[in-house]
Amino acid sequence: MPLPLPRRTSEAASHPYLRVALAAGWLALSLTSNQTVRADPLSLTTTAKLLAGIDPGVSDPAVAQITAGDAWQQHRKAARAGGRQLRSRLDRINEWQARHLAQAADGGSLIYPFSGPDFVNAYALFPNADTYVFFSLEPPGEVPQLERLDQQQLAGLFGDLRTALNDLVALNFFITPNMKERLQTDALQGTVPVLLAMMGLLDLRVDEVQPMDPWPDRTRQYTGSAVKASGPRPELLEKGVRIAFTNPHTQRQQVLLYLSLDVSDRELKYYPDFLPWLKTFPHPSVLLKSASYLLHGNHFRLLRKEILADASVIVQDDTGLPFKTVKDAGFRIVLFGQYERPVKLFESRFQSDLEDAYEKAGNTEPLPFPFGYNWRKEGKSGLLLALRSPTSH
Repeated sequence: MPLPLPRRTSEAASHPYLRVALAAGWLALSLTSNQTVRADPLSLTTTAKLLAGIDPGVSDPAVAQITAGDAWQQHRKAARAGGRQLRSRLDRINEWQARHLAQAADGGSLIYPFSGPDFVNAYALFPNADTYVFFSLEPPGEVPQLERLDQQQLAGLFGDLRTALNDLVALNFFITPNMKERLQTDALQGTVPVLLAMMGLLDLRVDEVQPMDPWPDRTRQYTGSAVKASGPRPELLEKGVRIAFTNPHTQRQQVLLYLSLDVSDRELKYYPDFLPWLKTFPHPSVLLKSASYLLHGNHFRLLRKEILADASVIVQDDTGLPFKTVKDAGFRIVLFGQYERPVKLFESRFQSDLEDAYEKAGNTEPLPFPFGYNWRKEGKSGLLLALRSPTSH
């Protein structure tokens, strides 16, 4: 059975929980003799800030020891340049969101298929969602116990974290093959450290991180010894994490649910409860970005059908749903930027009807931030905003 995430206590709790012992990987490495030994973990917000390369500004000997070390000092210096670039982009997204999306996507749930750990774009475009539902192939991983790591281990973690974030900072999307490699190193395991770093950068208070399994009976079924020996089982066993966080400016708690799950039609036969579970987030907003045109083919028909049937708002580039399916589903469509032919890897996914729609729309409003695979043409990226009439549900 896979090792669960350590259950981390709420920061509002009056006393800390004892840390759950971890059995594998770099988190289990022994402490060096000059490290501060603690019975309680650093707060989640402090951990998030340190991962983001930001001094958390707390009086704590363990934090002081980390921030005084060469590993974190180098991390802070390297993170500053990327942080400035990312914040500049987020400012432009926030301005666009306030003008075009604020009223249409206030509250409710955001569904982000094939998300990876891309929290910053989801939060910038949908800052007022109550619940963020992410699902992709990458494992959730665990909360790094920074106070238990020596300088060499911290240097490895911070370096791998920066490498994992490079594509997002430079391109505004994660590259799937790179994520597979960069989120499973000796020092960096899964999406949770990346998600926490983004929350730290956005100045959010992280209240709780817990393992999440919507279908524990399925997990027991697929991890039993008899199944391992001969029975059918999914290629990717579902794992999940729930992160509760608060925006300190609004004092409003929000929740991120992240599932590591293959949602192709073939693999969903092992998790038939997934689509009914998705329906428990009624009339959601949906974000589809740098999605490898997966919903254009025949392998994700069930998910495509569900999104088209229930979404109230869709924000996507051309790699999300085929333009024809969105139009035929009765959405009111607003186009931004311009349509660029797909990059060479996906050149067969050219959509002549989307190109015609842009030509018919005339001078569409430029998009002030990169969105999609044609990132090099910043200001010329394309975005489709699809709005469903409230009476059509």
